[in-house]
Amino acid sequence: MAELVAAAGVPHTPVFPALARGDSEQGRDIAARYAAVSGVLAEADADVVLVLTCDHINTFFLDAWPTFAVVAADSVTGPSDEVPGVERTELAAAGAVGKHLHERLLRQQFDPVLSQHCTVDHSISVPLHFLNPAGLPVVPVFVNGMVGPLPSAARCRAFGDAIRNAVADLPPMRVAVVASGSFSLEVGGPRMDRGKLYGIPDPGWAARVSEHLAAGRLDQLADEATTAQIERAGSVSGELLPWIAMAEAARDLPLSVLDHRPGEGHAFAAWS
Repeated sequence: MAELVAAAGVPHTPVFPALARGDSEQGRDIAARYAAVSGVLAEADADVVLVLTCDHINTFFLDAWPTFAVVAADSVTGPSDEVPGVERTELAAAGAVGKHLHERLLRQQFDPVLSQHCTVDHSISVPLHFLNPAGLPVVPVFVNGMVGPLPSAARCRAFGDAIRNAVADLPPMRVAVVASGSFSLEVGGPRMDRGKLYGIPDPGWAARVSEHLAAGRLDQLADEATTAQIERAGSVSGELLPWIAMAEAARDLPLSVLDHRPGEGHAFAAWS
């Protein structure tokens, strides 16, 4: 029987790796925030990492767009898009774990797409850049937070519970689950800040999400994370949904780190 030993959630902003490598105050701060989460994962000594995130129409496309998908390959290549400071490379993947996860999800009334060969974008490559220095094998798991209609927050909680059950059925190993994305973020839309490539339309919502996560209030978070609220929070704010699935999967783990600051649309968090 496998054990879920740690969980984490971080943003996947493409410019963060380059900023963190620099010598600016902002870069040092970003590096320190990722390092705090990475330290928790390192202490948990996991054997494999499940990464829950949203594809940005890079791994999949609109002609066949999944609500949920599991990658079962022995390697994946990424990033498939531009991430300054992160070269495209082949990442070790846990294909057997991905196949097991897919099979066990089917037994629990979920029907995720099974992908056995794919590339991944910054939503996978950025968190792994900071959180997986040992190069542990990974299993990418995608939740649709980009293209409507989105799955409900309640459905994503159920998905997280099904992942938790599937992990328990694995052979003995230590598993970490990581979610990546933001809670309030506008990219490519009218609510971007003047002179920037993004906007944070609803920082109050991002703060409330962070408070719910810190307190373990998943019922309240799922009730409040309606489609309308996600739309108000920004064009890519469905990235919250993988966080909800991750939090449900790891619901029994105590919180170690949660770093959200006023005005931000994201948070850095870890449970172990």
